[in-house]
Amino acid sequence: MSLTTTWKSARGQGKKVVSRLARRVLPRATLSLTHVEPDLRLSVNLRRHVMFWSGGLERFEPFTVATLRALVRPGDTVFDIGANIGFFSTLLSRLVGPTGIVVAFEPEPENLSLLRVNIDINRCDNVKIVASAVGTEPGRSTFSLDLATGSTGHLGGSATVGEIAVGTGKVSLIETQVESIDALMIRDGVVPDVIKMDIEGGEIQALEGARRTIERHRPFVISELSGDAGVSVVRFLENRRYLLWDLESGHAVISEHRPFMIVAIPSERLNGERANRLLKSLEFAAN
Repeated sequence: MSLTTTWKSARGQGKKVVSRLARRVLPRATLSLTHVEPDLRLSVNLRRHVMFWSGGLERFEPFTVATLRALVRPGDTVFDIGANIGFFSTLLSRLVGPTGIVVAFEPEPENLSLLRVNIDINRCDNVKIVASAVGTEPGRSTFSLDLATGSTGHLGGSATVGEIAVGTGKVSLIETQVESIDALMIRDGVVPDVIKMDIEGGEIQALEGARRTIERHRPFVISELSGDAGVSVVRFLENRRYLLWDLESGHAVISEHRPFMIVAIPSERLNGERANRLLKSLEFAAN
């Protein structure tokens, strides 16, 4: 094990200890934090959303923030799948501007409540909230919540990444509505320019339910790769002529790589203005 790997592991274990302690002793109070985007505020739950306030919002997923700022343009339609309490939905609201649309998908009831608060207090009138998980096809399904935080979840009954990271592996199960991207596109005529996903390993199911959208409309895709399903996400996109980059390293991704977050560019759009701006942002990250 390299020194860097050892340090990251130790740092990660330290975060787990702090997170577990915080979630045992802190009250369920609500804080209002300054967002990374000027004029925005984010209301968070002190106990449930340690990841937002413990390091400061300016340090929360900085590579994803930089990628979205480089990629998203005024007038875009962006799907925020796994919107949580709205950190990215509110940011995207400003990036797409008054002529754009953000569709924010979130099934977990308490996160959904704070998502609505954050959309309202920041006057994000261009954000449409869909109280649903995203999967292969519309319907209803079991949704697993971690008991450690209550703030992460995914379709199915297995333990979530959050529960594994800071809990004991136990889960709480609820029933939720499930939407598919293709069904939404056909029913409502909403076509995404950009799809951003962070759904705890459910990304491949969401992509399977977006085959028609991806093959016909060729949106850019930003996705977390959680667990073993990450390999399937990479292969799915590669098989549909997408080129992938690791957000943190700025390097191109091939099938056997396992980055934390990727951005996928339709191969035929690689030389376009939007892709060029995005790639310059990734080059900066790599340096």
